[in-house]
Amino acid sequence: MSTYIWQRPDWPHIFYDAHSLLSSINEIAHAQGRLETLLTQLGISNLKDFEARTFTDEIYHSHEIEGEILEQQKIYSSICRRLQVPNASMQLSGPHIEGVVKTLLEALECAQSPLSHQRLWSWHRTLFPHNLSGPFPIHAGAYRTDAIAVISGSSKNQEVLFEAPSADLVPQEMEAFIAWINEISDIPDSIHSAIAHLWFLTIHPFEDGNGRMARIIGNYMFNRHHTNNQVLFSLATQLKKHQGEYYEQLRQAQTGSLDCTNWIRWYLGQIREAQERAIQSCEKTLYVRHLFERLTFNERQRSMIVRLTTDFYGSLTTQKWAKLMHCSHDTAMRDIKDLMNKGVLKQSEHGGRSTSYVLVLPESLQ
Repeated sequence: MSTYIWQRPDWPHIFYDAHSLLSSINEIAHAQGRLETLLTQLGISNLKDFEARTFTDEIYHSHEIEGEILEQQKIYSSICRRLQVPNASMQLSGPHIEGVVKTLLEALECAQSPLSHQRLWSWHRTLFPHNLSGPFPIHAGAYRTDAIAVISGSSKNQEVLFEAPSADLVPQEMEAFIAWINEISDIPDSIHSAIAHLWFLTIHPFEDGNGRMARIIGNYMFNRHHTNNQVLFSLATQLKKHQGEYYEQLRQAQTGSLDCTNWIRWYLGQIREAQERAIQSCEKTLYVRHLFERLTFNERQRSMIVRLTTDFYGSLTTQKWAKLMHCSHDTAMRDIKDLMNKGVLKQSEHGGRSTSYVLVLPESLQ
């Protein structure tokens, strides 16, 4: 039987090798500076839209990790309304979507304020506004009262990956966790975020939603010394991309010693990759703005170019252009040929039954 870190006599005195993490911390700080500089160049409209899309990615993928698929457009619409994105829909997105959006935004807005049991319970309630997790009733906004374990495999071939502390230990465990969170410390925010993520998931204080709550707390901790309440990159998107590795890193950290250097190093690496993706997204937005200043496009072309640099999935074909832009096949073909003549699109080198096209980007953005 595995010995979990919470069972060790010196728990919860987690430690790490700060010197070995120094280069990762410096890389994150440098990338954060680059990203913030790029954001100042976007202009208010593009900046608001960038924030809304990043928030949307963070919420969508955090829930997707747990097997819950939310409607991205509804998340985006709710965030746009709250962030007052120009020309955004003012339509409400339903209590569940509104709840999960409210939770993340509130966590960032109060990142400079102390954490409390009441605040955690409030965030949990907004994640489960009907006291339901799927079809199953849960006690939202309260710590669990039963044992809990993380299990993988089918019902006939289950494997216990992790067992959390017994329910009677949860209040005192959370008291220690919150006290640590609220301590004045010179620990870098990214390391604070990594430890908080691991520590919270080790306690597993709620019946459900612990992973989503851990990622919210991670964002809360990363923004402790930022007053703009922004999520500049989506760590949840990165964790979803490497979900199997994410679970394995957690398993190793929760069953090893209290030295969590390896977990922190991995977590910082995910932050760094997420930052790089956000930097590339900003650079693409600036490139598109330069295109619009330099060349003339019709509204269909402008709309498609923006899509190709943000949320376009699959291959661009004439048929897809016609469907997305609500125009005829001939009109789509004329639009595409015009963009090819202007050096904006080129024919894809990938084979297939239909000819497809890709955006011509500088080598640094490919």
